[in-house]
Amino acid sequence: MTSVRFLIAAACMAVGPSLGAANLFPTSPLIQLGNDTDIFFDSSFALDITDNLYTTANAVSATSWTVTPGLALEYGKDSAFAVNFSARRNIVRYNKASLADLEDDRDALSASIRADDGGPLSLSLDSSYRITVRNDDLAQQGVGTSVPLGANLLRQSNYSHAFEAKYKLTEKINVTLGFTNTYNHYLNPVKVVETTQTVGLAPPFADPNPGFLTSYNTNGLTELNTKAIPLEVTYQAFEKLSFGLRYQHDITDYSPAPYFSQNTSTATPGLITTVRPAGYPLQMRKHFYGLTAKGDPTGAGKLNVTARAGYATSSVDGAANEQIPSFSINLQHSLTEKVNHSLALSRDINANNTGGQIDSKSYTYTVNFTAAEDLSFNLGTTRSDVLAGTTVVNTMVYNLGADYKYNPHLSFTLAYSFTDSKLPANAAANFQANALTISGAFRY
Repeated sequence: MTSVRFLIAAACMAVGPSLGAANLFPTSPLIQLGNDTDIFFDSSFALDITDNLYTTANAVSATSWTVTPGLALEYGKDSAFAVNFSARRNIVRYNKASLADLEDDRDALSASIRADDGGPLSLSLDSSYRITVRNDDLAQQGVGTSVPLGANLLRQSNYSHAFEAKYKLTEKINVTLGFTNTYNHYLNPVKVVETTQTVGLAPPFADPNPGFLTSYNTNGLTELNTKAIPLEVTYQAFEKLSFGLRYQHDITDYSPAPYFSQNTSTATPGLITTVRPAGYPLQMRKHFYGLTAKGDPTGAGKLNVTARAGYATSSVDGAANEQIPSFSINLQHSLTEKVNHSLALSRDINANNTGGQIDSKSYTYTVNFTAAEDLSFNLGTTRSDVLAGTTVVNTMVYNLGADYKYNPHLSFTLAYSFTDSKLPANAAANFQANALTISGAFRY
């Protein structure tokens, strides 16, 4: 086992070859202000290798490395009022000159506030902003079949803000009210310019003065702004198990991506999609009614359940209403002191990236093995079935990983994943992707 730990550390030692033994750094943070504020240097390095960068049927291999410097601030840890803040920048570079236009810097910011003085009321506030550059989440919804993604990655900024207030009515009854707002914006789309003569014209009416058709890889995509208000009442029925009633109301506003196609041909001049198309959905409204359960139903401390099950109804402007059973169930069980496994099941209706809504089901099973105090392994598989309009996408993802903690400040991860995505109605859009990631994280 010692040799296995050494190989994992050696494979990742490029992160910090000059770092010495486990006691090289003291346990204190980088900067300590008074007794309440700690500032940490929080950084990482990752090497990613994939044979399908764009997650499309036409696979393109790539190797990239990401250096992520960052800082983290912690105020009032384990006190009645606590604040956490993190700022990181992902600096991404590729091994091929042909992929140089994908190289960029991606910021990630997050903050949280907790107020809990032991009284009946506790409050929490979370906020985050991050830039992502990926296609796999869209491809697994079948977006590539209706909106050609092409040989490029979609870059977008993602925002999330959440507030939660929890009030203890009695010794056994709690009421929780929350508000969450998430939204995204597409950034720096890839532009394609084509010469055109007969756009919108039938032969033999050709334009004697051809123009240009300008397109973006975000044409046809939708930006989503979702506001959710959950209300839950829970009852502590047993020492380690509680039940509850939950209602949640969601509203999602749709907006076309703010980049348009322009045609300068004199025969068919003007902008093609400058404004919201006629009949474009304006809003999706969703209601969830259900029961919740949390805790250990056996009382033995080996099984932990977090479950929500009920019924969801949704309506989208210009489309028929949807009603489905909706659930989110997570079971975690300890087989032995070293082996635990988990099962997660979910189904829900959500807004789609091309307008409308998707009915998604997901099933995940994971096994974790703690080989030693500083070394663990994990194996997992996820199946997702998505219905987006009339498009069905079935995806299987297999994961294998190892985590090694070199010392209290430095840790390494080795992860492999295989994705197999199928569209029953369009076999030409099926794709597979292998990905290997070697990463290290340093926090001091």
